[in-house]
Amino acid sequence: MLRATAPCWFPPGYPEAKKVAEEAALEAPEFPLPSHQPAQSFGLRVPQMHSQASAFVDIQAEPQNRGPAVPPAWPKMVTEACYFPAQRGSACCLPGAPRLSERPSGVRIAAPRKRKTIAHSSSPCLVTGYTDAKRTRVASSSQRSSGSKVGRQPGKTRNRSGMACKTTTTISSKRIVRRPSLPSLKKPIILRRSGCQVPTVIRRGYLQLFTEECLKFCASKQEAEEKALNEEKVAYDCSPNKNRYLNVVLNTLKRLKGLTPSSMPGLSRAALYGRLQEFLLTQDQLKENGYPSPHPERPGGAVLFTGQGKGPGDSSCRVCCRCGTEYLVSSSGRCVRDQLCYYHWGRVRSSQVAGGRVSQYTCCAAAPGSVGCQVAKQHVRDGRKESLDGFVETFKKELSRDAYPGIYALDCEMCYTTHGLELTRVTVVDADMRVVYDTFVKPDNEIVDYNTRFSGVTEADVAKTSITLPQVQAILLSFFSAQTILIGHSLESDLLALKLIHSTVVDTAVLFPHYLGFPYKRSLRNLAADYLEQIIQDSQDGHNSSEDANACLQLVMWKVRQRAQIQPRQRSASPSALACP
Repeated sequence: MLRATAPCWFPPGYPEAKKVAEEAALEAPEFPLPSHQPAQSFGLRVPQMHSQASAFVDIQAEPQNRGPAVPPAWPKMVTEACYFPAQRGSACCLPGAPRLSERPSGVRIAAPRKRKTIAHSSSPCLVTGYTDAKRTRVASSSQRSSGSKVGRQPGKTRNRSGMACKTTTTISSKRIVRRPSLPSLKKPIILRRSGCQVPTVIRRGYLQLFTEECLKFCASKQEAEEKALNEEKVAYDCSPNKNRYLNVVLNTLKRLKGLTPSSMPGLSRAALYGRLQEFLLTQDQLKENGYPSPHPERPGGAVLFTGQGKGPGDSSCRVCCRCGTEYLVSSSGRCVRDQLCYYHWGRVRSSQVAGGRVSQYTCCAAAPGSVGCQVAKQHVRDGRKESLDGFVETFKKELSRDAYPGIYALDCEMCYTTHGLELTRVTVVDADMRVVYDTFVKPDNEIVDYNTRFSGVTEADVAKTSITLPQVQAILLSFFSAQTILIGHSLESDLLALKLIHSTVVDTAVLFPHYLGFPYKRSLRNLAADYLEQIIQDSQDGHNSSEDANACLQLVMWKVRQRAQIQPRQRSASPSALACP
């Protein structure tokens, strides 16, 4: 918007009035005026009004996209002098200046029925002020962005009028994609079977850890990679789910790192055998926990010093070991009547609640005495403590000077037959946590329930084996001697299924007692979770006998390390117990 200044009014005849009128006449545009109205009256130029329409000033901004940007053209203003009467003869000339807030690109003066466009040249003072302001803004913005810009921009060129030229050249450094200079590693091929829940990413991670450990003792890199791949494949093949796989690979990693019992720092196998002497069960503990002892009068027989399982007076009446119901059996051991067995497979646990304690089954959280949550085709019984014939006893062996009696972990799986629980699988693990014997066993009597939930044995496993219990006893007698230390959890149950008499045992159920004392015992699953930080027996396919045996061996080694920290000085074993230095 343009601000116009009007001259002050002077009385007629005043010298200054004539001067002002002459200057105004020179600068004012020519408008057709009526003849009856003078152009100058009283020494003042007065805008003439037409009868039809008045003259007006139309200011329109030129479009900004008509071509290359040019500096704005400010209109040439007429400098008029303003005189104030209060100065009494002295005049003060004040130049009229336009506002800097707006920059019109063109001014057009339009009259009635005729429009005339007047081009204006830029004012030097306005151009200078605009250029200085823009230079200040550019300098401040360059200071703020100097730290973040990559390239460097040269100063802008300026024209003769002092305006910055819009055409500039920006020189920026070329961006280069930086790539890591790591050697490309060839990933090994990992085969994946259908139905397994172990992600390939996890398998590759543990395979890398296995390779790093194998490189420490293998002769070549290729040998280490092959060994690591084989170890991972073995762990993957025996793992039906992710949790089982993690447990197996952790145990394998510990073995590769040298944390196995046989390779403990400064502890040989003979020294380990001596350390385990203090954890052996005494004769009183063997009798109290129901371990079989040789019968004094009947060869091949065994005797139990705890209450032997005696049924009712009638020999054809049995008591179901799952639901507690009495049922009748024939001479062959089969049920006389077909009855469904409703039972709870979990144990009764007591927990603290608001207002007291409550007892519930761990399988379904039902109260004791409620109807079972599982259904079986018929009732079953234990029967191991009733049939105490066909037992064999380990005997002493003469060992060479460079041998020792041996340390083994043992675990067995059983199923229900017409005569009670019988052996269906046996696994033996040595001190290096390697399986030295593992086989399925065919029971002597007809199988009623495979007990797959706990044994992990299926009908197909038993159907493809022909090994019987006497053959297993012969093989175990070749492994064991009377001085061999057997490790297990509630090992009396396994020895009853094997019909084996052995007294040199370490029982983890006794080594880690229940806080309520005997006859309560902690489960192997809880012990492994508390002391080994491992999850075992978590598969829907049932227990794994090799996994249970390894867990028992690791629990005993944990106890040995804890005792070594309490008693720094190593206890020496007796000469009769140690066969080698």
